[in-house]
Amino acid sequence: IPDDILSLVRLRELKVSHSQQERQCFSAIWDCGVSAGIYQGGDICCYSDSGARVCSDEAGVEIEYPQFCLTPGLRGTIPAGFTNTPYLQVLELSNNFLTGNIPREIGGLSRLKVLDLTNNSLTGSIPSALGVLADAVVLVQGNDMIRGQNKNDKIAPLSLCSNVPGFDLFDDPTWCPPERNMLKEFFSDAKGQEWTNAAGWVGKFNNHCDWHGVECNEEGRIVNLMLGNGGL
Repeated sequence: IPDDILSLVRLRELKVSHSQQERQCFSAIWDCGVSAGIYQGGDICCYSDSGARVCSDEAGVEIEYPQFCLTPGLRGTIPAGFTNTPYLQVLELSNNFLTGNIPREIGGLSRLKVLDLTNNSLTGSIPSALGVLADAVVLVQGNDMIRGQNKNDKIAPLSLCSNVPGFDLFDDPTWCPPERNMLKEFFSDAKGQEWTNAAGWVGKFNNHCDWHGVECNEEGRIVNLMLGNGGL
């Protein structure tokens, strides 16, 4: 996605989904006009039997001598400068070959109603900044390399799991443990910010079983709360 798109200050919708295409193989010299043996990289365009022109950047080019096999699609990373598009309401980038991290700046789009990043190859953790998108639909499934921030756990930010019901992992007990949300409410009601020991509590990515005074069983379910020495 070129950074130039972010210069469209009044942009309200950006829909670039489903650009993935099936892998197709072509006779290099006849269909593509270049021999596979001398290809040095770069974009390739070939013509199918029907006369359709099929193009791919270098990342989607494979050589199976004497053929070129192309897998066209949108590749690259998601640009980070979305603060320049404050009117953006829909950002649909699903079913592409996008890589890299989800930019935390997307959380600053206060008018955003739909964020669809499903079925890409995104990595890293889901930014906690997305937790302010309380009224938005936030879709991230199908990015198998996304992880939590600690120990490669699959755990989403507490802010998303408690504030954004439109988050597609909201009801997934692995990514959004319901007992973690309940403990967050308990922390607020019991004035946890005044406790003398609240180590780990309501951390953005902390597993609730690691919070001070919380003991869980092997299934990650709470079996003991021991908070007597924490100033409760």
